Amino acid sequence: MVRIGIVGAGGMANAHARAFEKIRGVELAACCDIKPDRAAAFAGKWGVPRVYTDYRAMLAEERLDGVSNVTVDPMHAPISIAALRKGIAVLCEKPMATTLADARRMLAAAKKSRAANMVNFSYRNSCGLQGAAAHIAEGKIGRVMHVEASYLQSWLAQPAWGDWRASPAWIWRLSTKHGSAGVLGDIGCHILDLAALLCGEIAQIACTLKTFDKKVKGNRIGPYVLDANDSFASSVIFKNGALGAIHSTRWATGHHNSLRARVYGEKGAVEVDLDRSYDEYRVVRGAAAAKKGEWKSVKCPKTPTQYERFIRWIRTGKKDPSDFANGVRIQAYLHCSVESDKKRRPAKVIA
Repeated sequence: MVRIGIVGAGGMANAHARAFEKIRGVELAACCDIKPDRAAAFAGKWGVPRVYTDYRAMLAEERLDGVSNVTVDPMHAPISIAALRKGIAVLCEKPMATTLADARRMLAAAKKSRAANMVNFSYRNSCGLQGAAAHIAEGKIGRVMHVEASYLQSWLAQPAWGDWRASPAWIWRLSTKHGSAGVLGDIGCHILDLAALLCGEIAQIACTLKTFDKKVKGNRIGPYVLDANDSFASSVIFKNGALGAIHSTRWATGHHNSLRARVYGEKGAVEVDLDRSYDEYRVVRGAAAAKKGEWKSVKCPKTPTQYERFIRWIRTGKKDPSDFANGVRIQAYLHCSVESDKKRRPAKVIA
């Protein structure tokens, strides 16, 4: 039996609990949240026997094999490091940290601990994405030349998930004071991870961040100053020499939650569109198919989820590609994006 503790009992914690509940031989042993009522409600919903309001007490008193860190971004580093120092495996929500320095500290703790460590880039759950990455890695489209990737949401432009002006669950994402790194940190990390999974590491980033006027008096709603970025556009160079265009926004009317990437190589091209399908990708290969513009859909067999791979690592010791080392690389991309925008020039990536 693998005993899991969940720290943070907000919306995403329910996704973690639901996923772990489906895995045979996994027990939700404890949960923790700084709000007692929320922690108790979460425990009642998922049948968690032990409830805490202080993660340090939970780590000290419980015999845990793993921890899901589903807290606010600034708490990712201290909680993950505390768990790792006790030899407890950690599945940390994205982004890995709020700074590159903290992400590196987390990686150092993971290396010293040797416990399982993963960042929950949840779109890696897509077997279509995994299949596309394998197709490219096997050289089936030849040398990668050009990449375009986007993550588009519309909730600032239309009431896709309700009125953001009236809900703290959305307003905080627009305020740096409340811990938001804007669209770059919230969903940009996903599309950067997706592009890197498909095409390899990024060597250089030229990024522009943009915060648009929300037409709100004083640019604030109550305590929330609306200063976080809500669009970014980047030109990147991958280590393999490929050129990429990566962008994201919350102003994309008609796109509730759309991730897409197209990868063009010497011998063909691959498209991943998670709006269309989670379990397939499209490919065009060969002169005849390319001439006719014939894209073929490839259905992919089911692959393990992030949660299943985390448990597998705990059980077998087999490392996973979505580990803290990968998390540091993605954090470096976020860091370089901010630096590039600030200095108005491309930034070289040093993870």
